[in-house]
Amino acid sequence: MSRPESKISSVTLANSEIAALPLCYTPTTMSPSFWRYMKYARPYWHVCLASIIFGMFKFSLALLLPGALGLVVRNVVEAQLTPEEQIQKLVLILSALIVAFLLRAPITYYRTYFAELAGNRTIFDIRTDLYRHIQRLSMAYHANRRTGSTISRLINDINAAQGILDRGVITLLIDFLFLLGVVALLFSLDWRLACASLVTLPLYCSAIIVLNPRMRESAKDVQDQVSEMSGEVTEKLAGLSVVLSFVREKTEEIEFFKRHRVYLSKVMIKTRIQATHMSATEFLTAAGPLVVIGYGGFRVVHDTLAIEQLIWFYGFISHLYLPTRRLADSSTLVQERLAAMDRVFEVFDEVPDIADARGAKRLKNPEGQIEFRNVSFGYDPETPVLHDISFTIQPGESVAFVGRSGAGKSTLVNLVPRFYETNSGEIRVDDTNINTLQIKSLRENIGMVLQDSVLFSGPIRDNILYGKRNATETEMLNAASMAHVDEFVDELPDLYDTVIGERGVKLSGGQKQRISIARAFLRDPRILILDEATSSLDSHAENIIQEALTELMEGRTTLVIAHRLSTIVGCDRVIVLEDGRIVQSGTHDSLIQIEGPYRALCEEQFGYIRLEHLDENPA
Repeated sequence: MSRPESKISSVTLANSEIAALPLCYTPTTMSPSFWRYMKYARPYWHVCLASIIFGMFKFSLALLLPGALGLVVRNVVEAQLTPEEQIQKLVLILSALIVAFLLRAPITYYRTYFAELAGNRTIFDIRTDLYRHIQRLSMAYHANRRTGSTISRLINDINAAQGILDRGVITLLIDFLFLLGVVALLFSLDWRLACASLVTLPLYCSAIIVLNPRMRESAKDVQDQVSEMSGEVTEKLAGLSVVLSFVREKTEEIEFFKRHRVYLSKVMIKTRIQATHMSATEFLTAAGPLVVIGYGGFRVVHDTLAIEQLIWFYGFISHLYLPTRRLADSSTLVQERLAAMDRVFEVFDEVPDIADARGAKRLKNPEGQIEFRNVSFGYDPETPVLHDISFTIQPGESVAFVGRSGAGKSTLVNLVPRFYETNSGEIRVDDTNINTLQIKSLRENIGMVLQDSVLFSGPIRDNILYGKRNATETEMLNAASMAHVDEFVDELPDLYDTVIGERGVKLSGGQKQRISIARAFLRDPRILILDEATSSLDSHAENIIQEALTELMEGRTTLVIAHRLSTIVGCDRVIVLEDGRIVQSGTHDSLIQIEGPYRALCEEQFGYIRLEHLDENPA
């Protein structure tokens, strides 16, 4: 798919630059990932061009040394000159070499700087767009993939792709252009010796064409294995308390060893291909100078080639095969890096299954009415979780969804902010199908407080402000006060600037939940979703949280999910779910009076007690 729109434009390199790639690099040997990568490099074509120009200057200066040596032989040693004239000629040649030597340092600096600038900016753009794209993918995509694997593609694979432009393509272009210049120079000196010295070049190209696809495939296998390991380690570290409590450290070490051993075997396969590639290159590039010495020496002996021409040829031939070796190195690097880019673009190719419809409208100042019309849904369409769900919630009404685990309660409320798309039926807010609304505007009017409070490493202040980034200090403090956050923050030395650690590890469950509620207060949504917001708390913490939630629910359309039925006794209405179907609906008082699923759940939790006293029992 095409990359998401962004302020950072990204299109292809100029055709003239792409055309300058080595002959071994044809469109048939380059994958689609290469051309997609080059689209991101296009905004920096002028920086690439500057690096190429400086690179050509740098390597052209390297030709001065063998050229000067030949001039010394012809114009100083063999020429009929007086000693003074010879010294003058020698000083002139040496002065030119010194100037070239002094210029080499700044030229090398700018060649490297411009190449790295273009490469790093390209990687920056790709990673920025990938992160944006990952956030656009639905919850269904993330539910089917390990978090560690996604992180690996965003961090490891893009890091592995570093160098495609600066140490790959730009170096290839410089070496190829330099190679053409050296070949032209050799033919201008002696075409027969030039032909002889190039006899191994076709074999070199053949080696690249044969080995590069294998190199690419093996490199991708390595990256796949790194991703698997990242996913495994991320999952196990996140659940380290479970591993330790069940004394499974040794088992996990063995599992990691097995996976790591597979990784090692993949790396060694890649290493063997690399070694074959480099040894073939070394052999073929070393053969050229031998041909020059043998054939050139034979012609010097027979007076068909001047000695200074042989010296020039031998000096220049080393600069023919040096870029040839670098071409091999660069081609290997590009193939390895493209294997990583293949994995990156696989994520780009995931089409978001939840996106704004054409002409989607903003949800402005909603009253908060919610209606489900014959909604069915399944994570796998062949296995529905919800069946033909229909109900209406009036603005400001609080409705509790009750049922046993697996009845579909959380799935149902997750359809309201369009975390998932319905398989059939429709959901309407203020009599407007949510599929016709802008997703951003829909979610801006929904607040969620979940059982597992999702907090981010950083200060308490930033976690509260996550609900409304442009809130004032006064608004933030008011929200914290209404959620009773100030009661424990006042005891902390750094107050709201206290860093809470990853996922709020330094706070208790009740403290984390209060911050989540403060975030919802600050957002001030018209629609509120409470999903098991107090189920994991002790009685004292629950009483504090329940008081905050009651205030938060005031005047808002609220969908409540709770296993503790006492939490939802005060709701305006109760909807009971069984196996993804609505089996009862009514007020708590009406449903408790009749035999049915709701009364059975109450009896299971509270025991066979006098129904009129049910409201008085604690959770």
